[in-house]
Amino acid sequence: MKNNTLLFAALVSVLGWCCISCDSNEQSLNSNYISKPFSVSANKQVKFSQGNLQYTKSTGTWSFAAQQYEMLETAKVKNSVLANKIDLFGWSGSTGFAKWGISLSTSNSHYSDDFADWGQTIGDGKTWRTLTNDEWTYLCSTRSNAASLIGVARIKLDEAGTTYANGLILLPDTWTCPEDVTFKSGFSSEWTVQAYADYQTFTLEQWEKLEAAGAVFLPASGFRLGSGIYFVQLSGRYWSATPGGSYGASCLSFYSDGAGWYYYGRCYGQAVRLVQDL
Repeated sequence: MKNNTLLFAALVSVLGWCCISCDSNEQSLNSNYISKPFSVSANKQVKFSQGNLQYTKSTGTWSFAAQQYEMLETAKVKNSVLANKIDLFGWSGSTGFAKWGISLSTSNSHYSDDFADWGQTIGDGKTWRTLTNDEWTYLCSTRSNAASLIGVARIKLDEAGTTYANGLILLPDTWTCPEDVTFKSGFSSEWTVQAYADYQTFTLEQWEKLEAAGAVFLPASGFRLGSGIYFVQLSGRYWSATPGGSYGASCLSFYSDGAGWYYYGRCYGQAVRLVQDL
């Protein structure tokens, strides 16, 4: 079922468009980051932003989520209009039809032309950037001890466990786990929302210790197609800077049972996590 869904997602495209202009907020973009190094090639390391990229329509400003596990979920779309604050974007082609991917358009052609990096066109214009497909691949599967530095998990955000965030944890190149926390690398054998929790669950206090040690958390924020939101808490999709043909682009896509690199239509609203080179 999953493979069929991925194939369908890569091919679907229908008509419609909307355009919203944007502005910058350099201070908020440069205020938070994970300081530990992550290798993205044999000779390059990066540090991650403190949270997923967000855009606020009313002020025309960009920012990072206050917490790594933050995801806006179904508040992104209401009555077929994008919410005031969003964190799922179509691919950022340089065309003006859907600038920076801020659009409900489901026409891939509206996100076309050369890549306009969210990190290069906002903030200081130089510091933040989007990883390429090759860099995501190196980070997740090629760097030294890669298999031991990645794993799915649930963060329990309240004592009862009714509020939580599923996602993928990435550990820095040099990793020392806090003494009173156990991290289990790898993936579940099941493909469900509950499988994240069954594989491993951290309390908020435990997660804060992992984060202080340099862990990165990519929330399973799902994806948007037009005004529909899908797979929240089940899947995470993170855009790369790498195009695939005229109307596709590559992203890191993960579920509870694995991660891979797929080409989707550019109209899909997906998460963005920026990095800085070290």
